[in-house]
Parts: sequence; C-alpha cells; structure tokens
Amino acid sequence: MENCGFGWQNRVLDATLAASAQDDVLPVDNLRDPSGANSLGWRCPRSDALLTLTLPKPGAFRAFSLHRTNLFPTASLTVSASLAGEQVWQGQASECANGQMVLVAPNTVQADTVTFAITDADNTDGFLSIPLAYAGPIWQPVRNYSTESTASRNMGSDTVTSLGGTQFSENRWIGRVLKIAHQSLGDTEADLIEQILRVSAMGQNTLFVPVPDAPVSSLVQKALFGRITGDDVSNPFGVADRHATTLTITESL
Repeated sequence: MENCGFGWQNRVLDATLAASAQDDVLPVDNLRDPSGANSLGWRCPRSDALLTLTLPKPGAFRAFSLHRTNLFPTASLTVSASLAGEQVWQGQASECANGQMVLVAPNTVQADTVTFAITDADNTDGFLSIPLAYAGPIWQPVRNYSTESTASRNMGSDTVTSLGGTQFSENRWIGRVLKIAHQSLGDTEADLIEQILRVSAMGQNTLFVPVPDAPVSSLVQKALFGRITGDDVSNPFGVADRHATTLTITESL
C-alpha cells in the first residue's frame, strides 16, 4: 500500500484546453476556475465528451480526475497520455461517486498531450457538467500520515422549527472535510508543505489521494479535491529531522 499523495501542480491550469463540444456560455476554459460551481464550469451538450490538454513541452503526470460533475454512477472515463504522438499510458474507470472520477497511473509518466474521454449514456440531464479537473503529478511523503487523521462533512442545511416542535429541513450542500495529521515530515517535506499552502492560499485546489494504488472504486470514494489550510509545524522529537502538522482539506463545491 502506497503512502498518500498530494496533487498540487495541476496542468489543467496552464495547458491549452480543447473540447469536443461546449456550451457557448460555459466553455472548456472554465475548468481553470477553482470554485467548482456548476454555473462556472464546462458544459458539454452531449452524453459523451472529449477533453484534450496540450502542453508546449513534456510534463510529469500520474493522477487524472474530474470533480463536482453531474455524471451518473455508470459513467466511464478513459484517460490517455502521449509523448510526441506516442501513447505512454492509458487507464479506464467505469465508476463515478461523490460526483468525481479518479485514475492514478502506476508510475509517473512524461507526456505533452493528455486526453479525457467521457461517456455517460444513462445521464438524463441532457448535458455533461464538468466544473473541475486535475491532471498532473502527485507528491508522496516518505512516511505516511497518522491514524489520528479524521474525516467529517460540512452540512449546508436550512431548518425551520414549527410551534409544535416539528422540524422542516432543506439540505443545500454537503462538503467533505479531511484533517490529515502527519507526525513525521522531514525538513525538505515541511518546506514543500509550505509551498502547497501558499498555492492554496491563492485559491488553487489540491487533489488528496489517501492510497494512490487503491482500486478505482476506492479512489472515487476517498479522494478529495479542494483547498488546504495548515496548522502550526512543530518539532515533536527535538533536533531530529521530524516535523508534525495537521492539514485540513475542504472539498470545493
């Protein structure tokens, strides 16, 4: 079982994006918006879509994902990575959960073109909504996160209580939250965490994958794409090259 992975160098943000189809007011370039709102995402007016990322020079890739989508559980995703016209990796997933689809390659590959092929024949909305996407490398700490880490949810609900005590609730949104406790980061790893936090402070999302080599069914359930904040960094073991901190990752909605 591999150590957890953080994807914070998202090439969707700087690659040239092309789509097989798009709504005039919801173009594919909206994937650069970090908010995750359906009204600000990419919309394809079909039941299948093709998204292509083109880079001016090769980059590192290992994780590929779509988030906050309207895809049905039976949707399928095929991702292909190519270098100089030659395919270097291809992966496929046929399960969507939490509105997301996630694929992680066994190893990092160098590619200058990445293609997402999405098919959702069972979708009854009449369009595919893709507000957020990630394609890029993942960083894995030398030692894994602590079992003291926790998972929770933020609930956006309006509740009205009648004179008789009856409660009427309307749920508006649910956002997952992970608190990743790490008690054994090296000096260079603590510096890298600082870089990730600075990027997140500017609004960028990070993909967190608890177990990168897990089956796809687990990846779509457990992975989370959102902003990261961090607590103080401490030195619990004195002069040893070990630092502790807790990172809070809040799902982008």
